[in-house]
Amino acid sequence: MQLPNGFKFDDYERVRKIIVEFIKSYIKNTRAKGAVLGLSGGVDSSLVASLACEALGADNVLGIMLPVDIKKDRRNIADAEMLAESLGMHHEIFELKKAIAAYDSLELDRLALGNLTARLRMVTWYARANKENRLVLGTGNKSELMIGYFTKYGDGGSDILPIGELYKENVWDLSRHVGIPKSIVEKAPSAGLWEGQTDEGEIGITYSELDSILFLTLEKKLSEDEIVEWGIERSKVQRIWKMMKNSQHKREPLPRPNPRI
Repeated sequence: MQLPNGFKFDDYERVRKIIVEFIKSYIKNTRAKGAVLGLSGGVDSSLVASLACEALGADNVLGIMLPVDIKKDRRNIADAEMLAESLGMHHEIFELKKAIAAYDSLELDRLALGNLTARLRMVTWYARANKENRLVLGTGNKSELMIGYFTKYGDGGSDILPIGELYKENVWDLSRHVGIPKSIVEKAPSAGLWEGQTDEGEIGITYSELDSILFLTLEKKLSEDEIVEWGIERSKVQRIWKMMKNSQHKREPLPRPNPRI
């Protein structure tokens, strides 16, 4: 579908420079020795990896591939390895199958298992980051952050969010601009938490619809009726607004009482 006027950036080179400088400055100010990120073979992590290598130098960036099952995830692993090698960055693989199996006695359902997987990935990033005095780079984009499409203390756990102000369609545009391989950019987005899982399938609408609703809501401050008049089904607008409301706790600091009030 056609995106709203003003949604796309006029100058993606400027966007690239801003994010690269942000990563460089933040890492320098914290005196960390580099960065760690989860490298999934998807467009979000590929873009963050590319920008981080430019900001910090490839020798100072470590990408960790964390498939549930190496044999079943060969395509994503191959894409991640291909990207890492093209950037000249350090990369390693750590299969989660045995770690997840340790929780079999809990008899978790598919959703709980997916969240467990995301949290085990976060634990691994921080274990490697702590060992080498690095920071963890998050790969979440604004589309997913605003509707809570991430696991609290899982893929939502990081030190900084380099692309956290880019909607998914912006991520695709910037990825093309910086030269992320076409095979990665055009791949159906998936967290790889279970076989056949796709982001759009779980969210229930396309990213172009999601981005349009969010942009018109957050940047243009349109009402529900105005967004429907613009051209999006009311049920889809209401679905996304409900997701935003229900996930608000994921984006806020932990609540705590103040006995001094």
